[in-house]
Amino acid sequence: MIKKLIAYQKLLLNSNPPFPSVPPTFFNVLLYCLAFVMIVFMNISLFFGDTASSSTFIPFTLPIIILWMINRIFHGDHRLFETVPVSRKYVALNMFLLPIVMIFIMYIMIYISGAVLIGTIIGFISLTSSQGTIKSPAESVLQQVIDTTKGDMLMLCILLIIVFVGVAITFIKHKKNRLLTFAGFATIGYGLLFFLKLSMPISPITGKVEFLESFSIMPHSSTILLFIAIATVIISITSVLTGYKLYVGKPNSSKCY
Repeated sequence: MIKKLIAYQKLLLNSNPPFPSVPPTFFNVLLYCLAFVMIVFMNISLFFGDTASSSTFIPFTLPIIILWMINRIFHGDHRLFETVPVSRKYVALNMFLLPIVMIFIMYIMIYISGAVLIGTIIGFISLTSSQGTIKSPAESVLQQVIDTTKGDMLMLCILLIIVFVGVAITFIKHKKNRLLTFAGFATIGYGLLFFLKLSMPISPITGKVEFLESFSIMPHSSTILLFIAIATVIISITSVLTGYKLYVGKPNSSKCY
């Protein structure tokens, strides 16, 4: 069973269509540029501050990139996953599993690459600088006096909501309706996060609102996180059921990309 699951996940990844040799249309270029600008804007306005880090950038940006890849797989013209005799229910469930697998793999690759890069930089600086002028990693960590566990849990909930809702939207057949739904989901999600940020206190370290630190010291943050976690579970289950109904509940037909 596990081998079959792994083999089908590989088949889904191999179904990612190659980029066309024909130059994209002006509309597609404009659409990708607009999406890139919006992602950058949301990252800067919500998460970036004096202590901006991968703890906010990666959980927000990585699932968006993966959802774009899944959309290309599901609505592309290289649909190898449909060449094997499996039920549509099995395809739908694997589609929801695919982003989790991809995020897990990419997280490992990112942190291994980051560790190697940081180790190389520290090693190079330590060889070219005099002793006592470089702070050790332990000293740097001690400077962070705020426990950001609650903020990290919030980012995990945001990641899960983006993944499950995004995959469910991917099952929408018509491209126009799919794009409008993505835009509506992004607008609502950004509005809620921006309102939450407006309610956060300033960080005692930087004197500004820092997403992870400010949420962690926010009054009633534990209660807010509990409600968000419950909402995440409900939204995730609802998204799976909705995606299942959109794909499995309808007869097979050609896709609009």
